[in-house]
Amino acid sequence: MIIYGVNPVLDCINLYSEKIVKLYVSKRSINKFSKKQLGMIKDISIEYLSDREFENLSKTNNHQSVAAEIKVNPIMGLSELKQNINDLGKVVILDHIQDPQNIGAIARTAVFFGVSTIILPSNRTASVSPGSVKSSSGSIFSVNFYQVSNLGNAIDELKGKDYWILGAHLDGDDYKDAKYDKFIDEKIAIVMGSEEKGLSPLISKNCDILVRIKRKGLTNSLNVNVATAILLSRFLS
Repeated sequence: MIIYGVNPVLDCINLYSEKIVKLYVSKRSINKFSKKQLGMIKDISIEYLSDREFENLSKTNNHQSVAAEIKVNPIMGLSELKQNINDLGKVVILDHIQDPQNIGAIARTAVFFGVSTIILPSNRTASVSPGSVKSSSGSIFSVNFYQVSNLGNAIDELKGKDYWILGAHLDGDDYKDAKYDKFIDEKIAIVMGSEEKGLSPLISKNCDILVRIKRKGLTNSLNVNVATAILLSRFLS
């Protein structure tokens, strides 16, 4: 995978330099690297490109004359989920989130709260991409992603290992309700739907608990990453 832009590439160098296969820079952009960063990449292949070559490589003009070819953790499926079921820790499930930048932002939020497992459907969803790597500020490398053809099957597997499935839903109870204190730091999977459609009806029915974030102003909804952060903060304190 090719990522581009000064900050995403520098984040990758600082935190996950072992993931970098090759760097692409221009004669001027190499000056944006600190001496420490240059030392960290001394064994990595570097290729100098023109602006036009960068546009051909990145398919955008927002490359800032810096790009990197990186190794991304393979996305696993239901069979691997079953194999690793005892080592998943806390889980975030994303029900047809279609913006790759939201995927990356949620990955960053998940890592902040100590979550390293994200489950996605295999269709009608965004996945790991250069855009999600960029919006995650590199945190996406610390997440194990599973894509399954049927989220309900993944939820059933989690329930079989005593996970509580908590879904964000407009018809749910207030997430602050004291009756939910007992779920703090329990085996829990938080399910988030898209901003446009929310949770699908079948997934909603499969949740043990439905909660909502009560609004106090005129805005009808939150960005899904912001909502994810609020719920993770509540239940993974």
